[in-house]
Amino acid sequence: MQRNTEIGLFAKPSIMEMTKRHKRLAYYVTPHGLGHAVRSLEVIRHLLEQAPGLEITLVSTLPEFIVEKNLQGLLAIRKKRLDVGLVQHDSLRFDLAATLNELESLYHDREALLVEEIEFFKTEKIQAIVCDIPFLPFTAASRWGIPAIGISNFTWDWIYQSYADSDPRWLPLVRWIQESLRACTLFLQLPMSGDCSACPAIQPVPLVARQAKKRPEEIRRILGIRSDQKAYLVSFAALELTDEAQDRLQGIIGSIFLYNRPLTFRFDRSRCLDDLDTISYADVVSAADGVITKPGYGIVADCLAHSTPMIYTDRGLFPEYAVLVREMEKHLATTYLPSQDLYSGRWESALGKLKDEPRRLPTVASNGARVCAQRILEFL
Repeated sequence: MQRNTEIGLFAKPSIMEMTKRHKRLAYYVTPHGLGHAVRSLEVIRHLLEQAPGLEITLVSTLPEFIVEKNLQGLLAIRKKRLDVGLVQHDSLRFDLAATLNELESLYHDREALLVEEIEFFKTEKIQAIVCDIPFLPFTAASRWGIPAIGISNFTWDWIYQSYADSDPRWLPLVRWIQESLRACTLFLQLPMSGDCSACPAIQPVPLVARQAKKRPEEIRRILGIRSDQKAYLVSFAALELTDEAQDRLQGIIGSIFLYNRPLTFRFDRSRCLDDLDTISYADVVSAADGVITKPGYGIVADCLAHSTPMIYTDRGLFPEYAVLVREMEKHLATTYLPSQDLYSGRWESALGKLKDEPRRLPTVASNGARVCAQRILEFL
């Protein structure tokens, strides 16, 4: 009792003082899509800015070029995958049978994986973890007795439950994931969210999105986009277009299509952005007349932050899709492009419809990265 009384006399420590006592953080990121990576790296950037003494190990199989481009090599990286997400053929098509097989394999190996994570915590003196949103580390953290914070707009049990409705083989895996999520100490729930109720302590936070550093006029000048041209950012991790499809895109007069590798386009009206080190992806989003993409959290968040119009396509049975489309259509100028038209290069009709939609003013708070970093540091 005396000890509690004495502790109560001290002032609340500052964030800098707290990070001196909690210096080592493991940050787990699913390799499913790039949206989780982009927002996680944005939160990590704010963590390092607010608490320079904090040591963070990124645990993921993300491509290292993404980390390097966003954080200039400031992180230790441990190559380890502790969730499955969805096994995908490309940006739009996924393989549910292969996903189920991989998830069952993860379940079979769960105890050995937990032992390995606990040894990692012990060896590296990890004092807290953050997950976006692998679920197995929550159980490991609980067994080792350290805080476990989740950040996401969905949890994997919600995604897989939609498949369990028609295939009961998913049900025990859904229950296993929910059991793991119950060990989450604090869940920071992003906007555009699905059901995250398996986590016992949920705190809403604003949208996490990257911010442009340059004005759109400057970006368009650097890219050499004329005032009479419309510039569209093609945002996919993979999109194979036939020569015939690319010939159709070449015929769209007055338009230019911007992209990053590993996309590869061969027509004259396309321009690769990889060699432009002076501008960021968010800069290009802010300057584009529209983004052509599938609805994923990262690119939708970037467009919401800059009120950039979107041409979006379908992406199969993925519950997050309907949630994202609803928010896009509420806040942005949008046009739907069927996937068969996307692959065949028949984009002109959708581009024409988008031109008739007025660009809207930003209406969504997008300071979530700073808020999440503050919540993590305060929680520590």
